[in-house]
Amino acid sequence: MSAAMTNRDQLATHNQNIRLVDAQKRFGNHLAVKNLNLEIIDRELLVVLGPSGCGKSTTLNLLAGLERPTNGQIYFGNEDVTKVPAEERNVSVVFQSITLYPHKNVQENILFALKLAKVPRDVQEQRLRETARLLGIDRYLSRRIHQLSGGERQRVAIAKALVKRPRLFILDEPFSSLDAELRRELRGEIVRIHRELQTTMLFVTHDQEEALSIADRIALMKQGELVQLGPALDIYEKPATSWVASFVGPHRINLLDVELGVDGDQPYVQTPAGRLLIERPIFNRVQQAASSQRVMLGLRPEFSGLSASATPGHSLPVEVYTRQHLGNEVLYHVKTDNITLRAVVPATQHFQFGDLVNFEISWNQALWFDSTSGQLLHAPSLRDGAGEQQPKAAAGIV
Repeated sequence: MSAAMTNRDQLATHNQNIRLVDAQKRFGNHLAVKNLNLEIIDRELLVVLGPSGCGKSTTLNLLAGLERPTNGQIYFGNEDVTKVPAEERNVSVVFQSITLYPHKNVQENILFALKLAKVPRDVQEQRLRETARLLGIDRYLSRRIHQLSGGERQRVAIAKALVKRPRLFILDEPFSSLDAELRRELRGEIVRIHRELQTTMLFVTHDQEEALSIADRIALMKQGELVQLGPALDIYEKPATSWVASFVGPHRINLLDVELGVDGDQPYVQTPAGRLLIERPIFNRVQQAASSQRVMLGLRPEFSGLSASATPGHSLPVEVYTRQHLGNEVLYHVKTDNITLRAVVPATQHFQFGDLVNFEISWNQALWFDSTSGQLLHAPSLRDGAGEQQPKAAAGIV
């Protein structure tokens, strides 16, 4: 074996990954998980993301052994654990509802499972010290649970799960009951803990901001199916479908049914609010990928702009309808007679309700989808020279 081979390579050689193979789970007539094929890479932090009812929790229950698949197999490395009971899988789960013993103190809660398993006392004490330090709860070990804040209780619940040194550590929407500031703090802690422990983690959430902020990779589910799997930035930049583009992103994407056309030598996009001129190279790439002239145009608000003064032939006139202040930015909803659009601009640009302004598009950040299937036709890379954010006066209306 080459000395240059990384630990990840060595682990992959020994096949330590966790796999769901054609996994299916049916509850009566309801198919909660449909032929799921998912591989969790050893030591990664995988986030399972999706709306309520998409099969996230059922998937984690299958992995933890809390549910048995109707069909399919589950492998931990080379071992088929499909019928292995939960207590023999070495999986720890932290649920949304914090499960701690109120009559025990913090130390007793953390060590409870190790004592049941008759782990030697010196090993218990070593793991307690390491885990308490990792979670920053050293000074709380003698406290009762009712003496802790919500965030401190969640840290104890995580410590209680991690002290067992699980093969797979699952967190099921663990921060959803906490306030926004504490959620952000604990998300950062999860990333740090994962880096230090290098254990395999599965984080389940419906919050796409949470998923984008912590994931090595995201498994995005919809109606029991895996719709896209990949690094967080890849899913944001190249969403597989228009539904993915709508679900993943800091703000809901603008989706417009448009028609491609050429007037003389000038390519254009006909929108419900007017005709937008477009650069020839982008037009050609979209037209080659499309099955017809009708396509769906996706414009993320964070790459759109508003301007008080119009450049003739390079702006779409709209009216300010609502606004939301986001610190140093403002999210505006603007409208025409036919459509409503969203744009995020710096807070230094301030518009009043009813103001007539100009909606600006950067074609270098536009996404294009098939109008029937919703499948992605074309997306630029936002991390190379061709996809760097350009000045937003890049569209025209004629």
